Amino acid sequence: MVDQRHKVDFFIVGAARSGTTSLYQYLSQHPDVFLPKVKELNYFSQVTSSEPKDYENPKPGREYHTKIIQSPEVYTGLFSGATPNQISGDISPSYLWHPETAKALYKHNPEAKIIVTLRHPVQRAFSHYLMAKSVGYDRSPNFEQAIKAPLSKHWGGGNRYLEWSDYLAPMQAYFHCFPKAQIHVMIFEQWIGHQEQAMADLANFLGIEHQSTIALGDQHNQTIAYKHQGVLNALRLPWARTLLHRLLSESQRTRLKGALFGAQAADEILADELKESLMQDQRQNIEQLEALTGQPLPVIWGLKPS
Repeated sequence: MVDQRHKVDFFIVGAARSGTTSLYQYLSQHPDVFLPKVKELNYFSQVTSSEPKDYENPKPGREYHTKIIQSPEVYTGLFSGATPNQISGDISPSYLWHPETAKALYKHNPEAKIIVTLRHPVQRAFSHYLMAKSVGYDRSPNFEQAIKAPLSKHWGGGNRYLEWSDYLAPMQAYFHCFPKAQIHVMIFEQWIGHQEQAMADLANFLGIEHQSTIALGDQHNQTIAYKHQGVLNALRLPWARTLLHRLLSESQRTRLKGALFGAQAADEILADELKESLMQDQRQNIEQLEALTGQPLPVIWGLKPS
């Protein structure tokens, strides 16, 4: 259990592929906010990964995109650099996967503020698939085949794309555990086009001053494909990955990958018929989400009448 003297003040709980990296980028540059150098801590969600390195404790001073922190001492230690005048945050998209996580966050800090960014559920699932394919986790020929494939039990490297777009049960759990005033819902399709106002609203919710000069960067966190994908996949074999991780930092590996394999935008397109069919499957959940959040989600996400 995390030392209660080091309560985290706010949590950005997801959804994955819905702008959480951009929110991390904004908040990590804010002088009144402390975020660990690990973007995704995954401490409260009890998820698993197919990558052994995700379980390795982060090294001091190193930056990581994701870890699965299991030790309360390690988790607490990641916030040791926060000053008394800073609020601390944990940004882990896996927290919107398990409905039980809401109870764990409330037990840790019942006064914590919860931020969630929701994206068109099928577009989110497709984006997640493209990301998994680009890094070699998913080798399905296309999205339609990927969502029909046997499901992995893992979060890290997993393929439960549609399941991770089923927001209703986790959102109900958060609204059940936390007062509505402590929950800030952001809709990706809306705030991505009005970044300055969205960040100002977020800062106001957190009780900090908006820093309009902070660079927000590439808000879309664009999914990329690589030339010579087969060679790249070979370098992702366990022995090769272990060697590369020992020799190179994450930023060095990213630069090397771009230089050798020529990153470019992924070119697979989500078919309209498949998107509409999957959205109709989500109709009841989306309508309940609209009532729960007060956001006109069917309109925002273009849900056609049944």
